Amino acid sequence: MWRCLDADLEVLVHRGQLYLPLLVDPEVHEECQNLASRGDWREPSSGNPSFPPILAVQDRLFAQSVSVSSLVDNYARLFPQENEARRHLLREQYSLAADLWGVTLDPKLVTIIFHILPHFVRREGLPRRRRLGEGETLDLIRERLPVPPRFAEEARRFLDLNPLKDAVQRLEIAKIESEAPPEGLVPAAMLKAWWEESLTACLLNEERSRLIKELQDREHWAGGQAHRLAVLLYLAERGSLELDGFGFTRLAPGQDYRLYKHTGPYVLKDYFGRLYLFPDCRVAVATLGRLRPVVVDHYKHPFLRQHGPGQEICLGPETRPLFFSAKNVIQAIEDGINALCYSYDSRRRLGYHRLDALPGMMHLVDFEDYRVPADHPLIASGGVEIKNRTT
Repeated sequence: MWRCLDADLEVLVHRGQLYLPLLVDPEVHEECQNLASRGDWREPSSGNPSFPPILAVQDRLFAQSVSVSSLVDNYARLFPQENEARRHLLREQYSLAADLWGVTLDPKLVTIIFHILPHFVRREGLPRRRRLGEGETLDLIRERLPVPPRFAEEARRFLDLNPLKDAVQRLEIAKIESEAPPEGLVPAAMLKAWWEESLTACLLNEERSRLIKELQDREHWAGGQAHRLAVLLYLAERGSLELDGFGFTRLAPGQDYRLYKHTGPYVLKDYFGRLYLFPDCRVAVATLGRLRPVVVDHYKHPFLRQHGPGQEICLGPETRPLFFSAKNVIQAIEDGINALCYSYDSRRRLGYHRLDALPGMMHLVDFEDYRVPADHPLIASGGVEIKNRTT
């Protein structure tokens, strides 16, 4: 469709709809003429506009194609690389270079550090119900994770709001208002010129909105201490962290993450009272799409289909799709851990497999190598407990 704008032809714009010249076909020409001459198109009862499929102008027939505005609205979806190239040129034109941004703080990372991590990580000496505040969280991370000195300078640059304010001002004085599309019979080159101006205005408005959002975020952190902000900027570049069994790592490319929690070793009991010591594993969810708890490691369990890595945990038919938020991530991770450690019922034998191997039955996954005696040192010392239901 966009290639039609480069052609040497005339197009018709009618009430925001683009009509292209209809190729002459003698067999349907008369029918198309009759269709174009009816003039009985009315607004439907739903209130949505209705447009004739064929229009006749100067003894020429034009067929309806798409709305003119969709040429601007859908360009980024269909041509993402070309759209980003145009955006890059505009950034250079308006001095919105990449070094203006420095290290950015994406919203998901902020949510992970300040709203999810404190649920799983506690500081010794604090009450169990009291979660760490933002400053306390960053202080705890700084105690455990050495931050390179250069991030102190990054923090000072981040808190300098003048370059961002100047950039916003440059876009404020720029002409970024898009005009209405031309109407009537116009050369394709004229419509392309309108499309170029409208797409530029759209990209500049997006850049302006992003700059304003970035400015607001930095103003939020301006009241904080530089050494704490340095921790946050380091995590934004590093993209990963693990504290007290909870961790996250960035999924390349983009701004999505995998969050996980270690289960630690645990013991399950089969129908005959025999004990099975399961090793530690990481139960994880990814922020991309539906929050599905999976076991990251090469692992086997009655609630996993096979013995392998990256398997989704069977949570039963009552599970529902969850999308990214602090509450949903915490719930998904805990649902996965509870399923592995507490939900196996030795009598009902829920899941894909069973612990107790009865004679004559074929087992795709065998758990005999996990069997341990009741006087196993780890169990006798109280290091692990029997967690699943046995009645």
